[in-house]
Amino acid sequence: MAGHTSASFLKKWLGDQAEVIVVSPRPDYNWIPSNIWVGVGLLKPSQVLFPLLPIYEREGITFHQARATVLHPEGHGEDLKPFLEAESTREGHEGEALKVPYDFLVNATGSKLAFEATPGLGPKGHSLSVCTAPHAEEASRALDEAVERMKRGEHQRFLVGTGHGTCTCQGAAFEYIVNLEFELRARGVRDKAEITYLSNEYEMGDFGMGGIHIRRGGYVTPSSIFTESLFAERGLRWVTQAHVTGLEKGRADLEFLEWRAASSA
Repeated sequence: MAGHTSASFLKKWLGDQAEVIVVSPRPDYNWIPSNIWVGVGLLKPSQVLFPLLPIYEREGITFHQARATVLHPEGHGEDLKPFLEAESTREGHEGEALKVPYDFLVNATGSKLAFEATPGLGPKGHSLSVCTAPHAEEASRALDEAVERMKRGEHQRFLVGTGHGTCTCQGAAFEYIVNLEFELRARGVRDKAEITYLSNEYEMGDFGMGGIHIRRGGYVTPSSIFTESLFAERGLRWVTQAHVTGLEKGRADLEFLEWRAASSA
C-alpha cells in the first residue's frame, strides 16, 4: 500500500524531472482491508484486485514485476551508483535477474505472513485466513460449507482471532467477526453458531493503540465498553490476553499472556 502510494505521488509531484520505478512481485494490487468482505462471500476477489501495469503505463511509471533480493546502497565494486538486485516473477520469465539503479529508494516491503510461527496455523494447516484475496475466497467457501451443515441442524463453533501473540492486526479480526455474525443471521442459521473472538490485547477495544474514547450525547465512552456492549448484543463471546500456541483439527491450544496459564478451546 505504502509503496504504490509513494510511487503515484512522486510521479505526480516530480513529473518528467525524474523516472519513477516500481519493483513488485505481484502483477496486481490487492486492497487488503476489503478482504473481510470476500471472506464472507459479499465480494469476489476480482472486486478487490486490479492489474498494476495498465495504471503505471498510463501514469508514465516504469513497472518491473519482480522480487527484490539484495540492496546495494553504496554500489558494488567499481560501480558506486546504488542499485538493487531482483528476480523476475513474470510468467515465462521467472527467476530472470534484474539490476535496477536508483538515486532515492522507498523500501516498502509490506507485511510477511508467518503462519509457520504457530504449529498448525494457516490455510495449509488447520485455520483459515483473510490476509490475501485467495485466502479470503477459501474462507468464504468454508463458510458456505459450515452454513449448509447448520441448515441440516448441526451446530458449528467459530473462533476468530489474530493467531500468534506478536500479531498486531486486530482490526481485521474484529471487522471479520462482526461481518461473520451478520452474515449468519442473514442466512438464517445464527442460532446454530457459537462465535468466539480471540485477542492478544489487554482488553476489548484496545486496537493496538491503548483504546479510543467516543464522545457522543455529552458522554465519553471508552472503546472497551463500546466493543463489549456490541459483542454482548450480538451474542459474541470473547477471550483477551491470549494467543494460539498450536492448532489441530477442531482444537486450538491457547496461552494466556498475563498469567501464562496454558489452556485449550
